[in-house]
Amino acid sequence: MTTAPTGFPLPLRNALAALAIAALDDPGARDALSWLAAGSADPAPLAVRAPLVTHLVVEPDGTLLDVHRAHGERMQAHAARALRAANAFRASANADAVTAAVDRSIALWNERLFFEVHEVLEAEWIRATGAERQALQGLIQIGVALHHHAHGNARGARTLMHEGRARLLANRTALPSLDVDAVLADTAPWETALIGGTATRDDAPPRLHPTRGS
Repeated sequence: MTTAPTGFPLPLRNALAALAIAALDDPGARDALSWLAAGSADPAPLAVRAPLVTHLVVEPDGTLLDVHRAHGERMQAHAARALRAANAFRASANADAVTAAVDRSIALWNERLFFEVHEVLEAEWIRATGAERQALQGLIQIGVALHHHAHGNARGARTLMHEGRARLLANRTALPSLDVDAVLADTAPWETALIGGTATRDDAPPRLHPTRGS
């Protein structure tokens, strides 16, 4: 079976990402993540089972699919991060679609869920135009760079960090709900370290912040 860069098989990676994104708005998905994060050996209770069955994480009887058992501890840790992202999520009032996507990305990014960030932002990038589209692409590239770095792809991390920062810099006013200046300042040392080969996988990635009043 093909394995994703996260180390999860692709179906499990996609299932966990779908749950993490859904949990930002859906209490049922948050409850499902809570069960996964607890690492219980018992079947999922009926009350939390539906999202897990829908995303092919558990059998209809609530037991974990056999193909996922080898990834139990890592799945538990991933679910815990997704749950923290859901609990930290704050939506801007009367947000347009791009602002809503940025809000979701901030919560996911700050728990290092960069694949989920990519999924959320790409859905808006496809529809966006002009500077907004370019800024979204730059932010996506920076997130993917950090994902590559965390999984040992130094060349990909270096290239995408450089391209993403340049694209975001050139369109820095196109995402008004995001503190883009902070993103650029906080990722500058990362670009230097990636180019120089001194970045380590223990380095904590930069966080995202909303603009004041968002």
